[in-house]
Amino acid sequence: MTSDFLTALPGRAVIAITGEDARSFLQRVITRGPEGLTPGGALFSALLTPQGKVLADFIIFDDGEGGLLIDAPASEAEGLIKRFSLYRLRAKADIALRDDLAVAAARGEGEAELRTVALAAAPDPRNAMLGLRAIVPAGGPQDEAGYEAARIAAIVPEFGRDYGPAEAFSTDVNHDLMAGIDYKKGCFVGQEVASRMHRKGGVRKRTVRLDLDGPAPEAGTAVTAGAAPLGAITSGAGQRALALIRVDRLDASGGEPVLAGDAPARITLP
Repeated sequence: MTSDFLTALPGRAVIAITGEDARSFLQRVITRGPEGLTPGGALFSALLTPQGKVLADFIIFDDGEGGLLIDAPASEAEGLIKRFSLYRLRAKADIALRDDLAVAAARGEGEAELRTVALAAAPDPRNAMLGLRAIVPAGGPQDEAGYEAARIAAIVPEFGRDYGPAEAFSTDVNHDLMAGIDYKKGCFVGQEVASRMHRKGGVRKRTVRLDLDGPAPEAGTAVTAGAAPLGAITSGAGQRALALIRVDRLDASGGEPVLAGDAPARITLP
């Protein structure tokens, strides 16, 4: 069952990158884009450590004037600005936090309303089940429950809720399945590790959805299959949760019952 929602996302911030080299310098740094992004579209991308772990992920919009608006975790905005400024070198690009702008999301009837105030808007590039994503003037209604339920149903892990900086590889949090990595692009920070993991295949960890018969247990609750530890819950909404698990151990469990704490759970892979 799906439900409509319209909400500002206070855990997000907006970074503007403008200037004639705004795209070319970033193209060398992040996992996808931004070259090729056009007005009315959005890209999901990330900045990795040289060891291939996610420092932060974000959604990138065209600002309609050749620049970029980056929908980023608010907790990492200042750090991203510092890192982008370092990678900019002598490129002609200005990077600034836009406190006057915010991020919003809507699905269903709220999408038309959101478009009327959006400076940039596009279907959420991670999963169509999440409706419309937009950059809007700061302020607006905050009612994230519907959005949270939708993203967990869609198996979309979110930075700051399901993982933090340098805690997870991209494949742990399904970036490769959400068009967040371009393995064919020229280069990006951490590309060697990410590409090697992609070529070798056999991903051992994934973020999956758990469906339960009662309220989802709190984050950190252990997930097991028989006697085998699989992982732990990272976030929940209603009777569903996301969990980062060892899928190789799940495959080897021989169909043993899965438990989240003491509660029976059914796993859906991304």
